Amino acid sequence: MKGAPLLAAAVLTAGLGVATGVAAESPKTGTDKVATVGDRTITHWLAVHRTPTLTRVSSVFSSLGATQVVLIVVLTACVLALAITRSWRPVIFIAVLMVGELALFLVTAAIVKRPRPDVPNLDAKLPTFAYPSGHVAATLCIWIGIAVLVIGSARGWWRWLFLVLAIAMPILVASSRMYRGEHHPTDVLGSVLFAAIWIPAVYALVRPLHRASPAIATEPPARKVITI
Repeated sequence: MKGAPLLAAAVLTAGLGVATGVAAESPKTGTDKVATVGDRTITHWLAVHRTPTLTRVSSVFSSLGATQVVLIVVLTACVLALAITRSWRPVIFIAVLMVGELALFLVTAAIVKRPRPDVPNLDAKLPTFAYPSGHVAATLCIWIGIAVLVIGSARGWWRWLFLVLAIAMPILVASSRMYRGEHHPTDVLGSVLFAAIWIPAVYALVRPLHRASPAIATEPPARKVITI
């Protein structure tokens, strides 16, 4: 693992995240204004169409991206990865991915300071800001990270089920968070942009599936003795 390139990737990710968040919060161009109008329209539409059933379902799916759940998944993935591969590289990959995600999320949110949508919030007042969505960013990183490890090292059709999880889990968490009035659509898009940069960067620098080349035998093969 290379520290300097990883730090550069983190700075790039945070910089793009902050720039995108500032643009979404303080629109000056036509495109940004359209995005802001879309934010208000979608969040208000979701709030108007809430039902008791959808509210209960959204609470379950929203919790899938909560810190406690993500931490359990991370620890489980690390233990299994080490037990199966007998290598620390997958563990380091997951650890760097998730620690970096948390640090970059906190830095970006503290700089942008975007307020929550102006609709009734179904959850208790949260200590962080709306942009980016920490739930979505964490869900993207952990489930895509797991899918990369499983698909890259396992064999069999079942490994592709992890690709389904890597797609479905972020969608379920993102839609639930917006439904509950926690995030604008551009908050979710910011998290997707964040993950699209951070995950490949960590993978390229940590190389979790790298295997050392087997040593080349130095002794000559045994000679065959031919008897007549």
